[in-house]
Amino acid sequence: MTPLVSVYIPTRNRSALLRRAIDSVLAQTYPEIEVLICDEASTDDTAEVVADYARRHPGKFTYLRNETPQGACRARNRCIEQAIGTYVTGLDDDDLFHPQRIECLVDIYRRHSPSFACSRFKYFQDPAQIERLREHRYSETELARADKLTLPALLYANLAGNQVLTELSRMRELGGFDESMPSWQDYDMWIRLADRYGTAVCTRQLLSFVDDDRSRARIRNSSRRAEGSERFIAKHARLMNADQKRNHRNIQYVMNRQRPSLGEIARNISLGGYKSTLKVLLHKFFGVAIG
Repeated sequence: MTPLVSVYIPTRNRSALLRRAIDSVLAQTYPEIEVLICDEASTDDTAEVVADYARRHPGKFTYLRNETPQGACRARNRCIEQAIGTYVTGLDDDDLFHPQRIECLVDIYRRHSPSFACSRFKYFQDPAQIERLREHRYSETELARADKLTLPALLYANLAGNQVLTELSRMRELGGFDESMPSWQDYDMWIRLADRYGTAVCTRQLLSFVDDDRSRARIRNSSRRAEGSERFIAKHARLMNADQKRNHRNIQYVMNRQRPSLGEIARNISLGGYKSTLKVLLHKFFGVAIG
């Protein structure tokens, strides 16, 4: 039997973008999918949009609503609590899946038995460019190519992106997303999955697209990102070696647009996290801030 995959989508006042996200789920080549949408007290026509999809696709949609905004993580967790799939994955309301994403991730998950499966992802600002990428179809051989993501590698950086596929029972066993985190909740969840269940796996193909429209407020462009980083380090310090901790200090320097002294830079050189070290040096000497 083909196992059911639950897709959770938190949303708030973005009905047009939500349609685009839902359409990318309905375009999946994988046949057994349920879609759970948690509406964060939207005041636009989100409820009507979801009701229309539910009418046209009976039994496929579950609509949940928070009467007051409770945050994206609470919205995700409500969906996870109501889901009935074997596997679960997520989609933000402004992002998109490649049509072969879920089929590929289920396949590599079943073949490798990892803690979770993910794909390469791309930030975008031009929807037309992404539509061209989404039109490309990968061969079975291409989709079968995957690399391991070990816990030590993940502790240097979030190599999985903002969405993965794993077993629903695992998400529930770990208590879902940490609703106390102001940001980095996704990264925190992936670390907990890898810590509990072992090495993850990532397909080499580009199957997920993250909307980076700078005209809209995003956590990655806000002060909550730095606060989330600090909590993340405190929460997972026991898992990190000295080089990983130095790497995360450099990440914080970059996020906060700080220019540490040369002595501090020398003390925090990270061999495994050389990219963050280079970003600190570029900002220090040339004023180039790379997020």
